[in-house]
Parts: sequence; C-alpha cells; structure tokens
Amino acid sequence: MSVRVRIAPSPTGDPHVGTAYIGLINYCFAKRNGGAFVLRIEDTDQTRCTPESAQAIFDSMKWLGLRYDEGPDVGGPHGPYVQSERVKLGIYRTYADRLVEQGDAYYCFCTPAELEAMKARQRAANQPIMYDRRHRGIELSEAKARAAAGEPYVIRMKAPLEGEFVYKDRLRKQAVAKPWKDIDDQVLLKSDGWPTYHLAAVVDDHLMGITHVIRAEEWLNSLPKHIWLNEHLGFTPPEYVHVGLLRNADKSKISKRKNPTSLLWYRRQGFLPEALLNFLALLGHSFPDGREKFTLAELQAVFELDRINVAGPVFDLQKLRHLQGQYFRELEPEKMLSEVHRAVDARFSALLPLFKERMTFGGDFIWQAEPFYADSVSPHAEDLVPKGLDRQHARLLLEQVQLTLKNYAALEQAVWDAPHLDGVVRTLIEERSAIVEGDSPEKQALAKLWQPKTLFMVLRVALTGKRESPPLFDTIAQLGSGKTIERLGVAQQKLR
Repeated sequence: MSVRVRIAPSPTGDPHVGTAYIGLINYCFAKRNGGAFVLRIEDTDQTRCTPESAQAIFDSMKWLGLRYDEGPDVGGPHGPYVQSERVKLGIYRTYADRLVEQGDAYYCFCTPAELEAMKARQRAANQPIMYDRRHRGIELSEAKARAAAGEPYVIRMKAPLEGEFVYKDRLRKQAVAKPWKDIDDQVLLKSDGWPTYHLAAVVDDHLMGITHVIRAEEWLNSLPKHIWLNEHLGFTPPEYVHVGLLRNADKSKISKRKNPTSLLWYRRQGFLPEALLNFLALLGHSFPDGREKFTLAELQAVFELDRINVAGPVFDLQKLRHLQGQYFRELEPEKMLSEVHRAVDARFSALLPLFKERMTFGGDFIWQAEPFYADSVSPHAEDLVPKGLDRQHARLLLEQVQLTLKNYAALEQAVWDAPHLDGVVRTLIEERSAIVEGDSPEKQALAKLWQPKTLFMVLRVALTGKRESPPLFDTIAQLGSGKTIERLGVAQQKLR
C-alpha cells in the first residue's frame, strides 16, 4: 500500500507555524516512504475563510520548500481539494443521507434557543455540556415529513450509549480510552447543508486514499467520532497518529499572545526557510547521531515517525534565532547581499513617508530608520522617567500599556495600524485617568503620568531608544506587535 498523507489547514487568517510543523512531519514521512503529500483546504467555516488566506497557505508552503504532490493549485487525481467545491458536488450530503438510512444518524430539529436552554440547565446542574439526544428516537418517516415541510434541521451521528472506545496510538504509551456515553451525538450536517469538520474530513480522507492522518494531539478528543464514522460508512480507517502541540515556555499551547505564530511574520523578519524547518524538526524529531543542524534532504533520509517526541515541544524563539544566525553567516556574499537588500526593501516603502521630510542625504534614512530594523534598542533609564515622576510610576505606565497592547494583539479582529492603536491607547488613558482622580499627592502624580504628553514620551523612548521619532502610533504600527510588546518589557527591566 502506497503511503498517502495530508495536511488540511483552514484559511481563516495568516498561516500558522503549527501548520508548518505538522506539514514538515507529514512531508518527511511521505518522502521517506516513497508516498504522496497532499494539501487540502478545509473551508467549511464560510464566515471566516478567505481566498487571501488560502493563497497565503500555498505561498508559505512553497517558501518553506514543502512541495505538495496534490493540492488546489497544483491539481491531482483526487480533486477538488477545496471542501467548499466538494460541497457543491453534494459529496457530503450523500454520505450523511447514507448514515440516516442505515439508522446510524438522525434528524435533529432543536432551535438555537432550545440548545442554549439545554446548556443552561446542564451548567446549573453541574452536568457535562452535550446534546441530550431528545430527537434521537423520532421515527425516520416523521423526521422526513418534518424536513420536507421546511422545518430546519441538522443531522447528528448516533454515538453508542454503552461500552468504551479504545485506540492505541503508536506514539503514546497509554491507549486512548473514553466511555461512549461521554461522547456527544456530533452534528455531521448543518442546517444550511454544509458538513462539519468531522464528516468532511473522514469522507475526504477516504476518497483521497489517505493512509495515515498525522495531526496534533488536540484532535484526540475527536478520534472516537472519526473512527466510528469510518466504520459505519464502510471505510477502512487510516492510521491516526497524534503528535505533541507546540508549546510556550510555560507549557501552554503556543499562541500569538506569547510567541509569533504567523508564518508570514517569520518570512517578513527575514528568517531563512532552511533555518525555520531545521528548528521545527528539532521540536519533535532527533537525528540518530545527535546532530542539531541539518538540511531537509538529510532529515528525509533518516526520518522515522516512531522517533517523534510527543512530550509538548517547546517553541524557543531564542534557539530559532541561534540557528538562523548559523545559516545566515554561511550564505555566499551574493546571497547575503540579496538578503540585506530584501530586508531593507521590504519595509522601505512603508517607512519612507515617516522620514522623507527629515532627510537631506540618502544615508539619513539608515540612521533614522535604524530602530525599525534593529532587533532591539537600549533606552537610557533616565530618559524613561519624565520630570516629576519616579521609576516606579514610569514602570507602572509601561506595564499597563504593554498589557493593553498584548491583549489587543491577541484579538482575532485586531487591526495593528495607527488609527486603531491610537484608539486603544487613548481609551486606556481615559480609563486610568478616571481611576486616579483626586487631590492626594499620589493621585496627582498618577494623573500626571496618564497625561498623553507624558505617556507618549515614555513610550517613544521605550520603543525607539530616542526622544524624537516619527508620530508615535505610526511608529508602533511599523514596529509590529511582537517588537512593540518585547521592547516595552525590556524598558520595564531598565527601571527595576
């Protein structure tokens, strides 16, 4: 049997570094075994998926060098490779109807209000939040008549009510085990006729001949449903293998609140794809001889799925920077020059308007724009403390702004541009000013701290190391969330 693996990201934003990690493992497993690596776009969430995000996934995978054998933009014998296109062909409806006719799925007519009331009762009774199966026993003829009359419905799976699900994952010492009574009657087909991920993924994996589904451990809870669907649809299940989630240093799931997660960010920062892939490989795999620097081809030659470490790989940005430096210093002069030009040119158009009126010679751009290209700045502690305030007050200000911007950056809908950042910071000023109103010396000092002129000067020094810079919010926008939050933290350390 020829090995066939896939990755199936959803185009709901910037491509995630976790997609690259899972993609690398699948790619190497396919190549090591002479198999095929497939890219499928899972865009069943029509409210969040965009063509731009899908294109960014294609571009990022090709930038990394993880060339897929089949996919939306390269074609293949098992297309279409975009789920929304497969919905139009009626593929998922066919399989959902088959389950209903077999008695393995059923029509559910609960309204959103009824479902919310159900959840509220379960919370009040401290019960598990899951569908109470109230429509599971409706006769099929009655259910079809109600559906034909136009009553909205979804199709749910009939999960077993007794026994236990058990599955031995090859990478885990303990088998995955869960009582069936604790597994929800999952919605398979939504009221708009679109499938949920569970039905679509199982059907597509079967029709595309996927032999191994290598994915993150966050899907372990869904594994019983996926095995059940395979079996009741008459499919031979692929082997499901669950690797560890990328983690922050504190072992929490990697998130943009603590680490850059967008592949586009790493590309814009100038990380070489070879260095990023080498780093990702070290998070889960190891070389028999212990080496830590290797090419993708060298990794393919020794890759063994059973060598994957699932114990929560920690994403250490400093280690990535160390590897990046090794790769960069080995570049030929022509390639290094190209990377230097790329780094400057990538931001030149956006930065030039901020400095154009301050320049006399071309070289002026270099020293004026240096804080925007530099990895870090080193402000003087005395410059961070406005007249009449002390270090403690200045540090408090930086902590509050850093926390506010960190929380804002973590929002799904956050827009990191000057107008939005202006609004975020001025809202903070208004909130803090209202809190510190009063006549005591302490409150008067705090009130001065939250005056825009005072705050903006402290922020300007913390972010650029200079007392003068382009407009503050344009500066923050061009630095980006990662450097902004990091530099505010460094400035706080200067004041301790």
